[in-house]
Amino acid sequence: MPLWSLHTAEAFGALRHRDFRVFWLGTCTSFIGSWVQTVAVGLYVYNLTGSKQALGFVGLANGLPTTALLLFGGVLADRVDKRKVLYATQTLFALSAFALAVLTATGKTSVWHIVGISFLNGLIFAVDGPTRQALVYDLVGPEDLATGVALQSASFNVARIVGPAIASVIYVGLGPSWCFVVNGMSFAAVLVALTRLRISPASAHRTSVPPVAALRAGLDYIRANRSARTILALTAVSSIFGVANYGTLMPAVAQDSLGIPESDRRYGLLFSAIGCGSLVGVYMVGRHSAAGRRGFLVCAGAMTFSVSLLALANVVTFELATAVLFLIGLSAVSQLSTANTLTQTLAPQGLRGRAVSLHMLAMSGLQPLGAAIAGMIGHHFGVSAALSVGAIAIMAAALAVVIVRPDTLKLE
Repeated sequence: MPLWSLHTAEAFGALRHRDFRVFWLGTCTSFIGSWVQTVAVGLYVYNLTGSKQALGFVGLANGLPTTALLLFGGVLADRVDKRKVLYATQTLFALSAFALAVLTATGKTSVWHIVGISFLNGLIFAVDGPTRQALVYDLVGPEDLATGVALQSASFNVARIVGPAIASVIYVGLGPSWCFVVNGMSFAAVLVALTRLRISPASAHRTSVPPVAALRAGLDYIRANRSARTILALTAVSSIFGVANYGTLMPAVAQDSLGIPESDRRYGLLFSAIGCGSLVGVYMVGRHSAAGRRGFLVCAGAMTFSVSLLALANVVTFELATAVLFLIGLSAVSQLSTANTLTQTLAPQGLRGRAVSLHMLAMSGLQPLGAAIAGMIGHHFGVSAALSVGAIAIMAAALAVVIVRPDTLKLE
C-alpha cells in the first residue's frame, strides 16, 4: 500500500466499522439541519433586536441547563441502553424545532420564545451529548477511538460547510420558519440510523450504585488524574474564550467588521470555511494519534486557535476572514477532539460516559459563560476587543500548560 494511502487509512480508521459509518452519516445529516437552525436563529435574533447582548442571552439559555445537568447525563450514559436514550433525545430535538417553526410562521415569536426553546434544547443536550459521544467507543472499540471521536466532531463540522450555505438560501428565499422545519426533519436521519445499528445494548454498565454516588466517582476520577485535569482545564479555557466567543459574535463579525448584511449569502460561507478547516483537522488528528502525539496536538492546536482568533479580531475583508476561519476550524478540531479522546482513554472501564460528560462540561457546558462574556465585552468595547481578549486568554493557558506541565506534551 502506498505511504499516502496508509496514512489516510490511519486518519479515517473508524470508517472501517459498518455501524460507525451508518451512525456517522445519520449524525452528519442531522447536524446539517442543526446548523441551518443555528444560523437562522442568530440572524433572526440580531435582526429582531439589533443587540449583541441578546445573542449572548440565547447562548446563555442554551448552555445553563447543560452546565447544570451534563454530569448526570454522563452517569445515565454509563447505566442505560444508549440507543433508547438517543431515540428519545433526537425526537425531542425535532419537536422543539417544529415548535419554533410554528411560532415564527405565525409571527408570534419574541426573543423570549427563542430563549425558552434554547433552554429546552440545553436540557435535552445534557443527556444526548454524553450518550452520543460514549456510543462511539461501542461502535469502534479502543483501537479506532481517536479517529472515531475526530470523525464524530467532523460530522458536526462537515455540516458547518453545508448547513450555513443552505440556511442563507432558505432564510433569504423562504424565511426563518422554513429553516426550523428543515432542522426538525433532519433528525429522522439519526433515528433511522439507530434502527440499523447491530451493537448489543449490553454495553451499558449495570450497577446498583446510586446516581449521586456514581457522579461522585466521576469527580473523584478527575481529582486523582492530574493529566486529565490539565486537558480538561485547557479545554474549558478554549471553550469559554474561543468557541463560545466567535460562535456568539459571528452575526456581529459579519455585519459590523466585514459589512456583510443578513441577506448576503456570503454569511453562510464564513461558517463553511470553518467546516473545511475542521476536515483537515480530522486528518491531522488521525495522523498524530497514530504516531502517539496526542498531547502535543492538544497544545499546538490551542496555540494556533489563539493566533487565529486574534487574526479574526483584525480582519476587515471577506476573503481574509474565510482564510482565518479555516484555520480556526482546523485548530479547534485538532485540540478539542484530541482532548476528548485523551479524556476517554485515561478513564477506567465503567467511567467512560462520565469522562465524556466531564469533557463536554468543559467543552459545551461552560459556553454560556463564554457567550455572556463575549456579549458583554462586544456590547461595551466592540467585537474586535472581545475576540482579542479571548485569544490572549487561550494563549496564556496553553503556555502555562507547556511550562508548568510539560509532561502533557508526551501524552499518547
